[in-house]
Amino acid sequence: METTEVKSKYRVSIDLLNDAVGKEIAASLQYMYFHTHFEDARYQYLSRIMREISIAEMRHIEEFSDRILFLEGDVDMNPSFRTRQVVDVREMLLLAMQLEQSTIDSYNKASRIAAEHNDAVTHKMFQDIIAEEEQHLDTFRTELQNLSDYGEEYLALQSVAGSKHAARALHHHSREE
Repeated sequence: METTEVKSKYRVSIDLLNDAVGKEIAASLQYMYFHTHFEDARYQYLSRIMREISIAEMRHIEEFSDRILFLEGDVDMNPSFRTRQVVDVREMLLLAMQLEQSTIDSYNKASRIAAEHNDAVTHKMFQDIIAEEEQHLDTFRTELQNLSDYGEEYLALQSVAGSKHAARALHHHSREE
């Protein structure tokens, strides 16, 4: 009987958290998709950024999932949208910014709703993750601005840096044999 009461008391929070899990899974997959394309083009810096942010989104999945299980709910591990096959760098950054802004807006609302339902921990969890999502948004804005300011030269410099790194690794590997 007590378990049913807990589940019903936290049903709203569990639903909000599961919605967030879906957003984080989808964003993580989207950013990993971008990472692989940037890596293939040897855009070393952009590739690393996308990989790191994808992993950060995975940590958010884990945090939200842990909270859902604590509230005695079940985790819905399904992405909220399919990965979009975008390969233009500017479009990738614009999509990433859109995803982050949408997530920030959604989590602000979820935080408010959790507080209204007397779930202070879920409320704070959303607030903490909003701060991280805002950092991601700022990173994407900065990279888009760099691309606008420096154009194709910005990408060319990353490609050269990536090529030099690959050449050094290949040289180091051949010396070991």
